Amino acid sequence: MVNPICYQTGDNPSPIIFTLIFITFTGFITLTFIIRGARQVGKSTLVRLFCQNNDLQLIDVNFEQNHTLKTLFTSNDPKKIIQSLEVLYNVRIDLEKSVLFLDEIQANPEAILTLRYFFEQLPQLAVIAAGSLLEFALEQYELSMPVGRIEYFFLGPMTFEEFLGAMGAEQLLAYLQAYTLGDEIPQAIHTKALEYLRTYHMLGGMPQVLKVFRDTGSLLEADKVKFSILNTYRDDFTKYKTRVELSKLQEVFDKLGTTVGKKISYVDLLPQERSAVTDKILNLFVQARILYRTYHSHSNNLPLKAEINRKTSKGILLDIGIYLALQGLSIADIPQDDELFFSNKEELAEQFIGQHLLFIQPNYMYPELYYWCREKAQSSAEVDFVLQQGNSILPVEVKSGKTGTLRSLHLFMELKQLAVALRFSIHTPVVETITSSLPKSDYCYTLVTLPLYLVGQTKRLMKSF
Repeated sequence: MVNPICYQTGDNPSPIIFTLIFITFTGFITLTFIIRGARQVGKSTLVRLFCQNNDLQLIDVNFEQNHTLKTLFTSNDPKKIIQSLEVLYNVRIDLEKSVLFLDEIQANPEAILTLRYFFEQLPQLAVIAAGSLLEFALEQYELSMPVGRIEYFFLGPMTFEEFLGAMGAEQLLAYLQAYTLGDEIPQAIHTKALEYLRTYHMLGGMPQVLKVFRDTGSLLEADKVKFSILNTYRDDFTKYKTRVELSKLQEVFDKLGTTVGKKISYVDLLPQERSAVTDKILNLFVQARILYRTYHSHSNNLPLKAEINRKTSKGILLDIGIYLALQGLSIADIPQDDELFFSNKEELAEQFIGQHLLFIQPNYMYPELYYWCREKAQSSAEVDFVLQQGNSILPVEVKSGKTGTLRSLHLFMELKQLAVALRFSIHTPVVETITSSLPKSDYCYTLVTLPLYLVGQTKRLMKSF
């Protein structure tokens, strides 16, 4: 039996923004829960609102803010830990009606090891942990998580559909979630959805940014928060510097936006440095969940991961708003005309689709994404993303403006002998039979075109194929 936890950008519990599946309090808890995600995606707020909305006692232990609490977790006796917390917090803890929240757990690696003892000795107590730099602690201290005793929940920024809910556009959200292929989307609704999409592109999905925008109605005020979050990530560099030179970290960080939609070139990111050093820096940003690397998969068979080439990858950043900020673009610099905004914005569209496809699978699965490319003189080709849809391979192309020739997609479909492909664009949905335009080819396949704003419905809409 499960209970949905609703996370919102405000106090009104009606708009559901994130849904976190958590085991209900029925006398015992079978798993300890760890929320994993970058800073500022709302991990702590999510837990606090859950407890508030479900009348649960929250025992909030933040290891970054209160270093003295670290000594409590040197013990492998969870009962003694709870007794000490009762004294320090001056509360009586009801194990069946409380949540022990270990926030920023990476700051106290020994607390990670105690999770198994809470599971084994106090199964009736719900324990939730969160950490934005958890992988660093696991690697540095050579820690391993207790197998079978911990459930993960990978949390990213708010999606476009969650943004619609936060902005009060419930009817548009319901319309998109009920849409079926073959139905015509009226132009007025399409235009309204593109307006919301443009706003999301500018703001991104970081909860605090959207809260400020909803409360003030000011894009510029929200923009300030976005740049503040970016500076928070820069402040974290001091935690990486024991692994690599700080100036090199800064140099690569400033260029992360150039990896979106393009093959990562170590020489471009850090000239005159060994590729192993650059790769190590990139992996630090991956561990911090600021960057996701989309690896090339040969895509001959499933699973796609079995055929990846780790030497060839593109980047997807945590959030489209952070991407714009990292590029040095403030909202004041962005064109106000919708047609101008969406034209020739391939990297922006790929970032938007990519960050949504990363979390299209269940949240207990590690976010991963793949693409396909062929690098040959005079005949290079690339398909933006490749997904597993059921028992089939689904190629995905992203076009922000006018559609283009689809040459790479034609080549991929014929090489892999696939029947269905998906294209995202700014146009209304279309399902059509496409004949390859490649020389000496008459290969046909079904091409489904969806507007960018329907990315959240990808799995559902493509299921019939």
